[in-house]
Amino acid sequence: MLTKGAVEDLIYEHLSRADRGGAAPAGKKPAPVKKTFISDWELRRLYKPGSSSVAVPVNAILSPLSLDWLDYNGVKVVRN
Repeated sequence: MLTKGAVEDLIYEHLSRADRGGAAPAGKKPAPVKKTFISDWELRRLYKPGSSSVAVPVNAILSPLSLDWLDYNGVKVVRN
């Protein structure tokens, strides 16, 4: 069983390695964070005029107003 002091030591070691680049594997860049909430304004910027679909991240939450806009204009959502 780990004691409180042992847990503190493990956390300190991990954080000190992160400063030297030890936390991330060499040669790999962290993946960009995808936006999870998309408002009506952002969705209209993603939409290309004349297209029948718009691509959004898989974990995206679309605002109710953007869902209404999609339905009114007959645009389909493609999650990638």
